[in-house]
Amino acid sequence: MTHTIDRRGLLRLAGLTAAGAAAAPLLGACGTGSGGGTSGGVSNAGKQLAPWPAYVPFAGPTPDAPGDDTGVQPLYLKYPETLAQSVSDTVGDGSKVTAVVVTYGPPPTPVTQNRYWQAINKALNVDLQITVVPDPEYGQKMTTLMASGGDLPDIIMFTNLALPHSLEFIQAQCADLSEFVAGDAVKQYPNLANLPTYAWKGMGRINGKIYGVPLERPMPANSLFVNRTTMDKAGIPKTWNSEQYLDAMKELSGDRKWGLGWYKTLFGGLGAVTFHAGALGAPNTWSVSGGQFGSTLATPQFEQAIDVMRKLVEAKAVYPDSLTVSSTDMQTHFHNGTVASVQDGFGAMALTTLTKIDGRYELDMGYPYGPSATPWQGAGMFGYVTFKKAAPERIKLLLRISDYLSAPFGTKEYELANYGVEGVHFTKEDGGIKTLDLYQTENNNSLPFRYIGTAPSVLYLPGYPDTAKAVHEWQRATLPKSVANPGNGLRSATAVSKGAQLGQISGDGLAAIVFGRKPLSAWQDVVTQWRNAGGDKMAEELATEYASNQ
Repeated sequence: MTHTIDRRGLLRLAGLTAAGAAAAPLLGACGTGSGGGTSGGVSNAGKQLAPWPAYVPFAGPTPDAPGDDTGVQPLYLKYPETLAQSVSDTVGDGSKVTAVVVTYGPPPTPVTQNRYWQAINKALNVDLQITVVPDPEYGQKMTTLMASGGDLPDIIMFTNLALPHSLEFIQAQCADLSEFVAGDAVKQYPNLANLPTYAWKGMGRINGKIYGVPLERPMPANSLFVNRTTMDKAGIPKTWNSEQYLDAMKELSGDRKWGLGWYKTLFGGLGAVTFHAGALGAPNTWSVSGGQFGSTLATPQFEQAIDVMRKLVEAKAVYPDSLTVSSTDMQTHFHNGTVASVQDGFGAMALTTLTKIDGRYELDMGYPYGPSATPWQGAGMFGYVTFKKAAPERIKLLLRISDYLSAPFGTKEYELANYGVEGVHFTKEDGGIKTLDLYQTENNNSLPFRYIGTAPSVLYLPGYPDTAKAVHEWQRATLPKSVANPGNGLRSATAVSKGAQLGQISGDGLAAIVFGRKPLSAWQDVVTQWRNAGGDKMAEELATEYASNQ
């Protein structure tokens, strides 16, 4: 079978484009080749840097098992009996507020028929009108929006997807939030002050200033989700080496079932190489030695990861239409057992996923299989929200909306934003949340308020305590060995001007080898071409930016 990928798909799937766009979220998408733009460009090198917002943690409910500094999340097996109120003042002024966000779920029902949407609007005291853009259409929609020159939404959500000219657009059209959130100023918005510093750093500054509010995510990056019930029946252990992993995927394939599914999204498709690269000890996108940046593409561990993926395809252990199927359809294939594992962003470990599995099997996380694994950390955030330039009072209102929706676990605001209205979308039974039928269509997946503001994540999976404990165990085993991308939040003019070209070089080469059109030995030629086309220059620029941010 012949597999084809469009250019945008390659940029996403390669997972290593635009100076590590998957890991340096604001990095690969704006300005000119010289780092130009308004007010001296988007680079932070040599600029006066706005201080990161002060971190004031919320004193929440005591967890059943604690989190730690390696990124392990606090574990909650029961829902708090008493909820705090984190927002006491009126949020909005009754005005209309427009927003555009991405969605990975089905479209929401209209606000006139959507009790979840109505409840959020009432709590915020605004008429919040959200345009949700399906993930496959997001890049084109945002490109059109940025080029339109027309009236912009009040709130614009950017994912980690590298978008040409996005930083230049943000600097020209969106509000500089530094005076409102930098340093102690953020304390006026306690839920934003509760966002960990790593999320702000993952977002990064533009020209030394803060232009967005990060949407925090836990430390694990691209992860392997597995059907533990099917694997147990096949005698497959939780931990494995490289050969055992390959044998397991083969064992689970046949009779119109496959061991593994990939798909074309920011975190899927050939972006799955990040899981394999981390399993085999490759540095996370970049490494730094003596102040110099080196690309993971040039490491033997990364080439070994490509080889593992090639062997998976050769063994027919990968869903055959993985590069044409939508993310929604592939998730359905995983939920119904057609594929026994799928690689996705860690955020997919959510209540909505478990309710869609609907008890058909036990969900678990796949462990790295290499002897010297360096699991890749994410950027600490999924994306960020920016606000259209406006008068200070309007910006403060928009910040209050984001602050409300960022309320932490253990608060009344978190309960509404994440579960809806008690008695309508959920009930509380046996010390936990039990979702009702309406939650299946009215939730923060189909209507993602979480992409306007989101709480620091905890590990709470109501009704699935065994899964929550298994995930916590997996985090404790893998995160101490995990590595961050030193390019997170940094800027590179070459990434701006040549990111698409570099992404196409690495993405085309990766796909050609994984799907057998070229031998593994061709990868070295790909790396050489990538370096000569701008990869080495990008490394130099990142090193300069890195030094200025220390």
